[in-house]
Amino acid sequence: MMAAEAQAERKAEKRRTGFVAVLGQTNVGKSTFLNAAIGQKLLITSSKPQTTRNRIRCVLTTDDAQIVFVDTPGMHKPGDALSKHILREAKRGLRGMDLLVYMVEPWGEVSKLDRLVFDDWKDFEVPVILLVNKTDSVKANEVAETLIAYEKTDLFAELIPVSAMRHQGISDVIETISKYLPLGMTLFPDEQKSDQTEDFLIGELIREKVFRLTHREVPYSTAVRLKWLNERDDGIVEIKAEIVVERESQKGILIGKGGKMIKKIGSLARADIEKLLGHRVFLETIVKVQANWTHDSDQIQQLTQSNR
Repeated sequence: MMAAEAQAERKAEKRRTGFVAVLGQTNVGKSTFLNAAIGQKLLITSSKPQTTRNRIRCVLTTDDAQIVFVDTPGMHKPGDALSKHILREAKRGLRGMDLLVYMVEPWGEVSKLDRLVFDDWKDFEVPVILLVNKTDSVKANEVAETLIAYEKTDLFAELIPVSAMRHQGISDVIETISKYLPLGMTLFPDEQKSDQTEDFLIGELIREKVFRLTHREVPYSTAVRLKWLNERDDGIVEIKAEIVVERESQKGILIGKGGKMIKKIGSLARADIEKLLGHRVFLETIVKVQANWTHDSDQIQQLTQSNR
């Protein structure tokens, strides 16, 4: 073994390494927090609830630690088949974790839904850290009241106020998480930041724009799958993506009058995809109707996984 390789292996063995699930109700800012922690936009964000559908691993590697964050869909009361799938993904995120991070907003009290979630944690053996997010948008006493209320549950090893949007408190969270992780070999190469394929991440960036630009049932009835991705000799990446909806009326909304909506979705998505890939991108988006896919478990599985 070369000296450099031996040194790298010894360094890896000294790192604190482990899996950390990030949980909380929908729209509390989990994805915004993880993007800030990783230092790159890997996860889509939206002011609408239930944006995240899958467990996504984001990898943060420092000189001292490798933290494998598992972003989970938001906790909520299940409704249709897609909603139940999202909740199952969130609960599956608890398996094999070394640490849990639970995120709330400065509500001033423990919410009813959080109390229901905590009832399932009675026999949970790994440490749990509480993050009170969005501290920049409320009064200081509301943050303090929230910290006191959640501390009284006796579930949390640490309680930390943060503002993920403003990147406040993020370094404190990373330092705190690291000290709870075991020493061991790193699990991913230092440069890797996600366990998902480029296809999946690109599809999510397109879906984010649908969430941002459309309303009512349209974003929740939308899935994205890549049909084609090819890097040309001149370095431009050609992508063809299919946006799937349930009804013809939704297709009409996504295309828009004179194609304005689909052009705007493509333009905004292309800018983020170029940042992700580090290449210029030619993006073609088409809209397809796949009737009632959010009510069929097989179609949900097919359309929410990374494939093409």
